[in-house]
Amino acid sequence: MIGNNPFKAYGNIDTTNHTVQQLQQYADTVAFRKKAGLKGDGCDGSFASKLKKADEYLASGESCGAKDSIGIMLRNMDEPLPGKPVTEDFWHNGVRVSITKDLIYGNSITIGGSSRPDWIHVSTSVGTVNIDLNDMSSLMKCLDLFSPEDVNAIMHKITEARQAKEAKSQIDRLDEELVKNSRDKDGGNKSSGAENNMSVDEAVGVVSAEEQQHIEEKREKKFVG
Repeated sequence: MIGNNPFKAYGNIDTTNHTVQQLQQYADTVAFRKKAGLKGDGCDGSFASKLKKADEYLASGESCGAKDSIGIMLRNMDEPLPGKPVTEDFWHNGVRVSITKDLIYGNSITIGGSSRPDWIHVSTSVGTVNIDLNDMSSLMKCLDLFSPEDVNAIMHKITEARQAKEAKSQIDRLDEELVKNSRDKDGGNKSSGAENNMSVDEAVGVVSAEEQQHIEEKREKKFVG
């Protein structure tokens, strides 16, 4: 029943705007607590105190961004307890995004993921973002969830990771070429060594049949004479 009146079909609804009076009461409370040396504003959960905090938030220049931004999702999630992180998954532009709030490890955001992931971890204003370098298409679909500063941090980290991988690949290729060249050189030396050994044998130990017969004849004459 309207107006909580069991005897009337319609009750009286107070539509008076009490915002000014509530704000004045809140201001008086803050002033009194300040004079008394008390900290805080004595927020009692009233409409005036909530409105005051909302005004302060807007005056700070902050903005919540898109309705499905990471910042809004974090605000709407429950607070974690020691040893009990809070996780929430949602889909954005066909990509699965997982957000975890943890008292020990902080916030983490995981975007997409392939069957053979190559993860990198980026520190941003909303937490650590886990990105699979083998699933860049998912990241591109979710960049609108982050602030411009966080997008810059993410792209900078990706560039660094790719440059590091390319440098490592070049070093590996260089090592392979050095090993291959060393093997080819060793093989050539072995062949040359075999040829050299044969030449030495011919020079010091291999003689013709005629030379051997001549040596034997000299030996016999020496013993007989």
